[in-house]
Amino acid sequence: MKLYLIRHAKAVSSSGELDVDRILASKGLEQSEALSVYLCGKLENTTVWCSEANRTRETFKIIAENSHFTDVLYRLDFYLCDKETMLEQLWKNSNEKDVLIVGHNFGISDLLNYFTDESISMRTGEYFCIDFGELSLKESSKSTGRIVDGFRME
Repeated sequence: MKLYLIRHAKAVSSSGELDVDRILASKGLEQSEALSVYLCGKLENTTVWCSEANRTRETFKIIAENSHFTDVLYRLDFYLCDKETMLEQLWKNSNEKDVLIVGHNFGISDLLNYFTDESISMRTGEYFCIDFGELSLKESSKSTGRIVDGFRME
């Protein structure tokens, strides 16, 4: 099984609106477009869990333009959540499909590091693919995955 992780693209600075309502900056739009092209055809038969925040939804919407997703869930509980929240959902609710999570730091980076025993702080618009080999996501645990792909527009 594989787990795909994307940290939302660059958002505008807060100017009084709620953090959850922040939208992508022009650089974030460019990052999302580049990631969409890179991921074209790579995420077939994948379940998507995306934070409810505007910036994650926008990032995913652009990525989805070059891919076909039928199983998409926008999750309020993934807004600025910790890795434990995502782990609980992966172990409890994943099925036989690979999973793509579009989320926020620090939870998304902590999840990457938990599964791969790395020390990476994901930057905006960054993507990683973790391969668990024959393990299902329900069977995954600390240090059982390895990074097999990644991308970030510079």
